Amino acid sequence: MSMKKVVMLCLLLVVMILGACSSKEVQSVGADYPQRPIEVIVPFAPGGSTDIAGRILEKYLPTYLPDAQFVIVNKPGGSGTIALSDLYSSKPDGYTLALTTHRALALQPLYGKTKYDHDSFQPIAKVFGNQQIFVVKADSPWNTFEEWLDYVKANPNSFTFGMSGGIGSGTHLPMAELELLADIKVKAVPFEGTPPAITAILGGHVQGAILQPSDAKTLIESGELRALFNAGSTPVPYFPDIPLLADKGYDIAYDSNTSFIAPANVPQEIVDKLQTALKQTLEDPEVIAEFEKVNLQIQYGTAADSQKELDEENAKSEVILKELKLID
Repeated sequence: MSMKKVVMLCLLLVVMILGACSSKEVQSVGADYPQRPIEVIVPFAPGGSTDIAGRILEKYLPTYLPDAQFVIVNKPGGSGTIALSDLYSSKPDGYTLALTTHRALALQPLYGKTKYDHDSFQPIAKVFGNQQIFVVKADSPWNTFEEWLDYVKANPNSFTFGMSGGIGSGTHLPMAELELLADIKVKAVPFEGTPPAITAILGGHVQGAILQPSDAKTLIESGELRALFNAGSTPVPYFPDIPLLADKGYDIAYDSNTSFIAPANVPQEIVDKLQTALKQTLEDPEVIAEFEKVNLQIQYGTAADSQKELDEENAKSEVILKELKLID
């Protein structure tokens, strides 16, 4: 055998050995997973619906993923970009995950300022869905959508409303599109999470707010807030009388769906373990009761379901942002 053939054979054996070792390592990581605490990044401040859902799952998921310990880490700011940038840069070993709204992931890359795209991650499973509603203080002069609309038309740029996220975020877009279609002008006031936005409206620092109904339910029922419209695609189950913008003649619908995601290239065995555990957790009667207690609507979906919704939201948002001249 020639020296050249000997060298080539040796190289081939080395490649095969390294490949086998690598495959064995990946398999062992998946088979033994988890062996240490799993960090779950929440891109919003404590106390909002995403954070609350995360803490319910933090409590119950270990029942269906033995030996697991989940740790919620809140990283608000940048309409989710701070948290998702950290996730994007993390090691794809299943020990860093995120629980994020689809809008935070699908929307922000369209501005061209993130190092990730809406499909740069590995979805694990969809967890819950929610609508978005517009509220004012109950002692305000606006009792209906029509009364409020007449006021803002007559008083451009005088009405202020709070929202979680910045200008052009998924919370801002319903009002931004309504401004365009109804020919009105209002002032958006961004906050790094829902609790600060609620504090602002209750304190009279803003006149209205875009919230998820789960965050507003107690305050509406106690008579502190009044909902004037639902910017989602479906009625709120426990507030069916809040009118959809579509019912008022405006083709506007923005839901807030939330999924678990991981960095790309996480071993499939880990993805499967997490997805199975999440499905079992969300079917647990105690978990269902916990979600109902905080007014969150469980909507389990597979990794493929989550990615499909992310793709659709990204495409829809691109069209709308161009219409609003927020991107080229």
